[in-house]
Amino acid sequence: MATILVADDNRGFAELVRALLEDAGHHVVTAYSGLAALSAAEQQPIDAAVLDVLIPEISGDAVADRLRQQHPGLPVILMTGNGDLYAKASGLPLLHKPFTREELLGAVERLLPG
Repeated sequence: MATILVADDNRGFAELVRALLEDAGHHVVTAYSGLAALSAAEQQPIDAAVLDVLIPEISGDAVADRLRQQHPGLPVILMTGNGDLYAKASGLPLLHKPFTREELLGAVERLLPG
């Protein structure tokens, strides 16, 4: 399946998302800040990213912009727990926390090719 970058400063939540995606057969790389997410994406190829909007150092939507500049067409999903309007303005798919396993996997599957 796909290699997916998950970035969230709440380690417990990031690990939950990791477990859900791994149970669905994906390989997952986790990061707990914007800079760590960018570094992880430089160290290995990724097929998609699931990024919390409010992460330290660099926001998730700014990370998404950088990743998509480096990898045009990279599927990115933003996550938010506070209905962040800036994230909605990005035009990227947005998952509102808390979300279900089905919502997460459905959003990822819709973005991945084939």
